[in-house]
Amino acid sequence: RLFPACVTRVEEGMEVTSQSERLDKYRRAILELLFTERNHICSVCVSNGHCEMQSLAQKLQITHVHFPYRYPKAKVDASHERFVVDHNRCILCNRCVRVCDEIEGAHTWDVMGRGIEAQVITDLNQSWGASETCTGCGKCVHVCPTGALFEKGRSVAEMLKRRQFLPYLTLMREDRE
Repeated sequence: RLFPACVTRVEEGMEVTSQSERLDKYRRAILELLFTERNHICSVCVSNGHCEMQSLAQKLQITHVHFPYRYPKAKVDASHERFVVDHNRCILCNRCVRVCDEIEGAHTWDVMGRGIEAQVITDLNQSWGASETCTGCGKCVHVCPTGALFEKGRSVAEMLKRRQFLPYLTLMREDRE
């Protein structure tokens, strides 16, 4: 039986396997489902070459998707003066929500909806440009694993993200527990 590491408590004598063919099979299936759920066409994405999802697909040797594509049309919000959110590329990892709340302390981002209709939102579903809580720090952009959040005017070659915030998210969660 598989248990998610993020919610499984450590116990004395516990044996943990994090790499196996069985786990890779599940990882491939989950990643394929993520690719089918939204518009993840790497060749035209602003994060092409700097995307965690793309890197994982290469690592797991995913060459094609075995599931039907859904591609619901989601909006792109370019109302912020510096940043853009493309909901078509969001995988709902909640990193933007967490870094904004736990590191920046602004709590601008949240999640609205359920299932395939779920999406990250700013200030109770206001446009990002109309947000009164956003500090414009860009931490959410730098922790986004895909091309869902990006800086305006940046080309693919310039989309280098700073991942130094990720260890702090783990520490913040441990402090709350």
